[in-house]
Amino acid sequence: MNSKRILIILVFVLSFTHSAFAYLDPGSGSYILQMLVAGFLGGLYAIKLYWVRIKNFFSGKSTIEDDSFEEVADE
Repeated sequence: MNSKRILIILVFVLSFTHSAFAYLDPGSGSYILQMLVAGFLGGLYAIKLYWVRIKNFFSGKSTIEDDSFEEVADE
């Protein structure tokens, strides 16, 4: 209970700052935008890689093993 009270007071005190004296140049904004786009595209790529597994999970089917990997590994 005491730690909740301290956390609430800390958030309250830090939310009312007078001035930050901070500067974000255009490069910072560009970097943030680049990271957001990269994260979004990376998530789409991960979904593409695992789409069959995701689809089978939600449909309740068992995953079918790919035999082509075993053929390449045996050679």
